[in-house]
Amino acid sequence: MAKAVARRTVLALALAGWAASGLPSSGFAATAESTPAESAAAPVTVKVGGYEFPPYVTESGGGVTQALLDLLNAEQSDFRFELVRTSPQRRYEDMERGRFDMIAFESLAWGWKGRPVEASRVFLRDAEVFVAKAGPGMDQGYFDRLDDKTILGRLGYHYAFAGMTADPEVLEKRFNTRLTVTHEGNVRSVAAGRAALAIVTRSFLAQFLKANPDMAPHLLVSDRTDQIYEHTILVRRDGPVGIGWVNGTLDRLERSGVLPALWVRQGIAP
Repeated sequence: MAKAVARRTVLALALAGWAASGLPSSGFAATAESTPAESAAAPVTVKVGGYEFPPYVTESGGGVTQALLDLLNAEQSDFRFELVRTSPQRRYEDMERGRFDMIAFESLAWGWKGRPVEASRVFLRDAEVFVAKAGPGMDQGYFDRLDDKTILGRLGYHYAFAGMTADPEVLEKRFNTRLTVTHEGNVRSVAAGRAALAIVTRSFLAQFLKANPDMAPHLLVSDRTDQIYEHTILVRRDGPVGIGWVNGTLDRLERSGVLPALWVRQGIAP
């Protein structure tokens, strides 16, 4: 009995020594306490810039961009995508300073050339159209000339009819274009006769008229487009996610039908 007590005493002292040293008391104990969830690497956070650009980013911060990020977060676990608000004018500096790492539904032609970004392949097309007030004698010929009409546009956007400039002074003085911060307000101003034309995104107009069917009889929408959007995703060079990963993920989601289904749900299917 004395020998058994002694052996227990020696064992207790040995375990106390292991504990004091900070080392596990046995390999079995260390293995039992570790779980796959604890050992798995946490997803890398990728911040995604978004400025008001309905229907892609709405005034509240929702829209197609947030739906796309939700889809990306659900489809993989390497990255966690989070929306960061910016403005059309500030987005370039915010990207270069690392305030965000990626921006979706963009084009290099919209002021990004020469900046430290890379563009994905084109993954969605949209267009900008002109809207006028409907009335007697109004037809598509009304949109043939722009230089004799006032146009309402959105501050910070690039317009093809003006050589892709976004400069407010140039747009106002040379192209008779007044810039605001709301697409809906521009459309309603045209319907009320306060301007001759508004230029808006076709997908935004489709959503607007679906929500406000009473407005449709008061508007004439141009068959003419100002520009065809060829949407890409831009990533910051040396950021956490590479353009190869983006292109591969877009390919996979298109082949599986998940991405086309998202466009349908958002009401922007081409």
